[in-house]
Amino acid sequence: MLSRAGPDELPAGPAKHRARTAVAAPVDAAAPPLRWRAVLGTIVAAAMTVLDLTMTSSALGSIQHSLHASLDKGALVISAYATAELVTLALSAYLTRVFPPRTYLILLVSCFVAGSLLSANAWSFESLLVARVVQGMASGAIMPFAYYLIVVLMRGREHPKAISAFSLIVTGSAVLGPVLCITLAGWYSWRALYYVCIPIGAFALWLAVPGLRDRPAGSPRLGRRVSLMSVGAAVLALYCTQYVFDSGNNRGWFASPVVSVAAGAAVAMLAVFVVNELRTRHPLVDLRLLRHVPFLLTCAFNVAVGAAVYASYFLIPYYLTTLGYSVSRIGTVALYGGVVLLAVSLALPVLLRHVDVYLVSVTGAAIFAMSALVPFLAGDSPTDSEIIASQVARSVGAGLVLASLGLMVTRALTSAAAPSGSLLFNISRSLGGSIGAASCAAFVVFRETRHSAALGRDTAGPHLVDAGRMMALHDTFAMAFIVLALLTLGFVTASAVRRARHRRGNRFAGRH
Repeated sequence: MLSRAGPDELPAGPAKHRARTAVAAPVDAAAPPLRWRAVLGTIVAAAMTVLDLTMTSSALGSIQHSLHASLDKGALVISAYATAELVTLALSAYLTRVFPPRTYLILLVSCFVAGSLLSANAWSFESLLVARVVQGMASGAIMPFAYYLIVVLMRGREHPKAISAFSLIVTGSAVLGPVLCITLAGWYSWRALYYVCIPIGAFALWLAVPGLRDRPAGSPRLGRRVSLMSVGAAVLALYCTQYVFDSGNNRGWFASPVVSVAAGAAVAMLAVFVVNELRTRHPLVDLRLLRHVPFLLTCAFNVAVGAAVYASYFLIPYYLTTLGYSVSRIGTVALYGGVVLLAVSLALPVLLRHVDVYLVSVTGAAIFAMSALVPFLAGDSPTDSEIIASQVARSVGAGLVLASLGLMVTRALTSAAAPSGSLLFNISRSLGGSIGAASCAAFVVFRETRHSAALGRDTAGPHLVDAGRMMALHDTFAMAFIVLALLTLGFVTASAVRRARHRRGNRFAGRH
């Protein structure tokens, strides 16, 4: 939660603001089973979105081959989802004000399941992208709503239990995703993966709806207080930014008038959003918090980490598919990382209680960087053990960095700043993820084109790994290592500055 909380509360993430920005429902002390059912139901819904993302990432190569799309378009499957998620995340506080809790959850779960059905029956790559946007729109609101109900429905002493349940169920879904890929996609088809969301969504509603039945409705009057100009400017800025990254490479970047206009529109809409948010009495988010340097640095780190994590959702399956891995083998590799991530999640509360958060962040970023270096050094024929080692290192490094950032932001903000601070922190990660996946794909395509032109189109035979593509992937892993090494250096610098300020403060206190 975003408050002056200790490390024990970290797994919940920064989301306490939903309780303050929404119409809070009073806790019904007479019916604790119903309250727990409501919370567990929304946690299951949140786990469903994580499960869907891990399954899609593992089956990406098979999906593209089935829909006759080039492998480099895989980033669109991830980035379209991330962009839609980002938009609804930015509007989550507004939406929670307007809709009654039960209606809101039913709409979100139904929307996500409908997107899953569209994905399972996609007849073209374009139709799949539309389905992924529908899923992303629902996913961006389901996760914060789960946090919101924990705050609103659970008593203070019940928060740790609810947070532990959230951490275990959601992280466990990341482990279940590769398992389902190994079985369903391996035995049947990648389309079977999306049908899994139907029973999970139904189960989530069966759990949650009885506990939300007597909750008061939202207030449209409160919703109207939010500036529609801010909402429209935010949506257009995000859409235009994503269009530039998704289409820029194919259209020659700023040599294309369309891309240039989209980039200009993104900058203009961002300016409109910032100016309007600073002037309106009821902003979507308090941008003045970015004047607080520790919080600004944490958000900047969060953008970089989000870019790295979402880029890996595209890069790792692309790399393994290029090596000739089947969906089942990719799922097996991902399973190792998921199991390790679950173990790291269980150990994090104890670790962060006894180890300095900046040391954890530096260690995590360094391990994350090594996960990109391993496939770069492995050459064109990496062994299974090298690939698994890289995946395990990625899970450990990403888990440590994300956890340390969550604790840093809780320390950087006061309770009064929690609502807007949480929203900015979550948006920064989603924005980084959206840009990271698209940028990674653009870099791979750019380097592959250059290498293929230098080597000649007949370098690789029909049964050989394309030499140009493999060289481009090596370049991408090298670039990822450089970026993550710089991130590690950034954490080291931030830690040194923090220690220097602490020593100066102690000396000043000693004189007085």
